[in-house]
Amino acid sequence: MFFIISKILSFLLNPTFWILLILISSIIFKKRRRKLLILSVSLFWFFSNGFIADIAYRLWEEDVISANDIEKTYDYGIILGGFSGFDNTKERVEFNECGDRLFYGIQLYEMGVIGKIIVSGGNGQLINEGYLEADWSKEFLIKCGIPSEDIIIENKSRNTWENAKYTSDILENKGGGDLLLITSAWHMKRATFCFNKNNMDVDQFSTDYTQSNISLNLEYILLPNSTSYERWETLIKEVIGNFVYRIKY
Repeated sequence: MFFIISKILSFLLNPTFWILLILISSIIFKKRRRKLLILSVSLFWFFSNGFIADIAYRLWEEDVISANDIEKTYDYGIILGGFSGFDNTKERVEFNECGDRLFYGIQLYEMGVIGKIIVSGGNGQLINEGYLEADWSKEFLIKCGIPSEDIIIENKSRNTWENAKYTSDILENKGGGDLLLITSAWHMKRATFCFNKNNMDVDQFSTDYTQSNISLNLEYILLPNSTSYERWETLIKEVIGNFVYRIKY
């Protein structure tokens, strides 16, 4: 239920939805057309502005460190799913913008920072088409030369809370250990909250750092940027998810 509520809230707070709604309203309510058009243009500029998006992400994202800066070793590196999808037309798995979660997990294993890899991810869609991310990930990791005995999969989870819950069950049977949580910087707040609530003390290794270098370039500060809408959609979804989880748990 909370998963569905989070999806609904994310849709209702989507900037594109509100801009479209205001534009439609300007056609219907002719007496307020000028004010509604000004409001829609203002919202369009705000959410398409790369400078503002970078400031928002800078306030939200967890800090990122280099793999070389890690000064201890961990029994397990926990990689959270959401970094790939299955293309039914081409019948193959495709990485998305979160692919660094898996790639850095491989690097940290090869560096000896983590002893074993846990991939946590089932299918996060409302309708499960049979694609289980953790299962495919294990096959990929083995092909990359990582021994099967050093790969643990959790393939039942559909969201971040279940990532933590089912991973906790696995680690409880294995006696626990030092844990390094590997996920996107914008996702790390919610993920850490979920793992802590499930009695796991995790250190953070953030990936997919979306912040750009903030400069005083006028084009960067003033002109619209098409990618900013996608970034705001991700951020709003994440903030809502974090808020909903904290209410429930």
